[in-house]
Amino acid sequence: MTSLKLSDVAESRVNNLNLMRFVAAIFVIISHCYSVVLGSDAGDFVYRHTKQLTFGGMSVGLFFVFGGFLIARSCEHHSDAKTFFKQRVSRLFPELIFVVSASALVLGPLVSTLAPGEYFTNPQTYRYFLNSFLIMVHELPGVFTNNPLGNTVNASLWTLPVEFCCYILCFIGFKLTRFNQKRFILASVPVVALIVLYVWKFSPQQLSVVRAVVLFYIGVAFWVFRDKIRIHTAAGIVATAAFCVLLYAKLDVLAMMLLFPYVCFWLGYGTGGRFSNFGKKFELSYGIYLWAFPIQQTLVQLFPTWPIYGNAVCAALLAICGAFLNYAVIVRPLKKNIRQKQTLR
Repeated sequence: MTSLKLSDVAESRVNNLNLMRFVAAIFVIISHCYSVVLGSDAGDFVYRHTKQLTFGGMSVGLFFVFGGFLIARSCEHHSDAKTFFKQRVSRLFPELIFVVSASALVLGPLVSTLAPGEYFTNPQTYRYFLNSFLIMVHELPGVFTNNPLGNTVNASLWTLPVEFCCYILCFIGFKLTRFNQKRFILASVPVVALIVLYVWKFSPQQLSVVRAVVLFYIGVAFWVFRDKIRIHTAAGIVATAAFCVLLYAKLDVLAMMLLFPYVCFWLGYGTGGRFSNFGKKFELSYGIYLWAFPIQQTLVQLFPTWPIYGNAVCAALLAICGAFLNYAVIVRPLKKNIRQKQTLR
């Protein structure tokens, strides 16, 4: 059975991360289709059992675990603040601004109950652009007002300000510790204390946010201690089985904090990179994630009698198309521009 140090593969492109992120983005759609079609009290079968965790929550957890790992790596490779944050901004914001603009200026007036003149003179239309700056505004005037879930245009966007805050904290942590293992352990003492305080006093308030941040932190820790972490097939299988047992026992918080990160790294790096070519040219998961929710809400408004999985399948196909549109209009020109600048240097 395969056994390797995480440090041996941490810099390698031979991994399954693109496929896993793609699958996670699709799982977010599947998870959301229940509440989008049936209302806020509905949830997928994981939620119906645990009352806290969903497939969508697990998928967001995967994004944050690998996000912490890769952003920590980026801190070491780009220790200058200007370079580091320029890369983060260029990755996060262009596609976000494009989708927010398309939602407000194209989708909104098409599905709004207001006439175009009323829609475009309503201040709420322009407040929606605050999402481009990670200030959450969930409504557009007259949009999705009669849907089962209400008038939320894109509920998925909540993760982006949380993610960007994690980038900032990660970079500060790198500057303070240089990711020296002893320093990192000392710096982790107040972090662990805050986690214990949350579990003792405040859980499960804002559990989705706290879980995402903690998983990001665990991802950072996997990078810092990569030379001491072994990825073993048997351990991966046992961790996956134990994760399922804890979920069945409704101990989802323990399952996500203790076992989920190792399962992710085993699947991502410890299974031979059999799908390492997936998404090599088109990395679509972020675009799918951005487009999916407004597409699902639109489908519910246009086809209110569609079954849950009819919404999910159609939304997934359209969100993939949206991700390709992002690539053609935003990502590819940006990459081309970066290559040209590098050539000129």
